[in-house]
Amino acid sequence: MVLIFIDIAEDGNVKKSSLEALTYGAQLAKQLGVEAQGVVLAPATEDLSALGKYGVSKIYQVKNDALKHFDAQVYAKVMAQAVEQSGATVVVFSNNSDGKAVAPRLSARLKAGLVAGAVALPDTSGGFTVKKVYSQARLLHM
Repeated sequence: MVLIFIDIAEDGNVKKSSLEALTYGAQLAKQLGVEAQGVVLAPATEDLSALGKYGVSKIYQVKNDALKHFDAQVYAKVMAQAVEQSGATVVVFSNNSDGKAVAPRLSARLKAGLVAGAVALPDTSGGFTVKKVYSQARLLHM
């Protein structure tokens, strides 16, 4: 399963970069023949069910007062729990400031590889080879 971190702006709306990450993650899941799901940690004001149009089958919203204000350590801990509970083998983050803060911490916590700045879907014909140049998405592959 591919799990996509959905970043929420201070106004409660989904950040545009997360819409790109959702599309990328859903395409990757399709390529791998697995399901794509999203996870929201911050309070959201918009209808998250509308995100299904980007190719995800489920959106999980974690509600906890500790998540109301962004803290990369706290977010990484909660994301690690989400990865373990969901059985995700790939996690997709936007290559924005929040993704750059959480993804490395999550990678270290899970002892997983991290690719920063993927610009195309990975070549999975002989492993998991990711093309990168400059920012698009951050992937964790377990």
